[in-house]
Amino acid sequence: MDERASAPRDDSDPNALPLPEARRRILAALDTVDEVETLSLLEAHERIARARITAPGAVPPFRASAMDGYAYRHAEGGERLRIAGESMAGHPGPDALAPGTCQRITTGARVPDEADTVVQQEDVQRDGAAIVIDEAPPMGANVRAAGSAGIEGEVLVEPGDRMGSATLAVLASHGIDRVTVTRRLRIGLLSTGDELCEPGESVGRGQIHDANRVLLATLLRGPLVEPVDLGIVADTPEALVERLATASRLDVLISSGGVSVGDADHVREVLADGGTVSLWKIAMKPGRPFAFGRLRDGPVWFGLPGNPVSAAITSLMLVMPALTVMAGGVPDEPSLARAAVLDEPLAKRPGRVEFQRGRCHTDAQGTLHVSGVGAQDSHVLRSLQRANCLIELPASSPGAATGETVTVLRFEDLGTSPF
Repeated sequence: MDERASAPRDDSDPNALPLPEARRRILAALDTVDEVETLSLLEAHERIARARITAPGAVPPFRASAMDGYAYRHAEGGERLRIAGESMAGHPGPDALAPGTCQRITTGARVPDEADTVVQQEDVQRDGAAIVIDEAPPMGANVRAAGSAGIEGEVLVEPGDRMGSATLAVLASHGIDRVTVTRRLRIGLLSTGDELCEPGESVGRGQIHDANRVLLATLLRGPLVEPVDLGIVADTPEALVERLATASRLDVLISSGGVSVGDADHVREVLADGGTVSLWKIAMKPGRPFAFGRLRDGPVWFGLPGNPVSAAITSLMLVMPALTVMAGGVPDEPSLARAAVLDEPLAKRPGRVEFQRGRCHTDAQGTLHVSGVGAQDSHVLRSLQRANCLIELPASSPGAATGETVTVLRFEDLGTSPF
């Protein structure tokens, strides 16, 4: 029996853009911020590079030992070899190696010029000031060539590269201590609605506490972003125009609420009067009432839905890639999708791609399973708190039955997701 929990009514909207097309249009409309800054390697972590960096020299700059042992000529491996000095890491021995001799050597130390092999210390017998090799390694064994970890002139960083830990370590290994990156993006966060009050305040009749600014500030906060709190704005065009006058120094304005079709939803109209609205409505759930545009001579604008789950998911799918592009980087795909077996039926109407909150786990056989987390309404923040993944159901899907394979987007794949 098909346990699919679905309703037959179609949920499509001919005026709503498919999510991939909306993402393409948004990213194509963005410019990279011009201003850069030069930072230390520790300060530059996860920032976006804006200049090519090439290796100033070879790493290592000399032949180095990969083992603690003895450096010698491989052709003399059958002889009794006199120990003629030692080469320690940071304290190299003599460059020259006389015939019939070897040097005691430690890992990372310079290999003398005439030596072509290092035998590890466990494979020799020490005989006073000499050694006898019990088991000779192949010629060239345990000798790291100069430049084996990096050659002079090699491109280490290209503009647009994200400065991850390994990249920063590579730069440090080449003696580079500073990198030029895009400055942080100034992101203004604004909530609209007479029903909203600040956390910590007493709610009046018909009011709720605003959670969206906290949610979005922590979701989007990171090395690329400097959040600016613009507070709550009343549901009047005049109040919104007054608040927008303070947004000129921002790179991005993100508002939540006021972009739907209600009598008090003024944000889209006000923004259209003061700039351009390039798109409105996305064929996704949650998150259909989503707008994108730009203030005249001002910041890029994202108009997010007022319901917090919708605001979070549209930010993950559309805002975060846009911020990466504005910082000069190349956005990752929204997630590394994985297949999971559904443990319970999911309800859905065809017409929009839907991201339901779920919990996934791996069974004893290594198979990934997933189930829902209860109510999927877009105002239920607890569904985000309980979840560890999003279950992606295609626009054509009429729901999914127990045992079906579905696509899940693990939160750790989204990088900075706080859920």
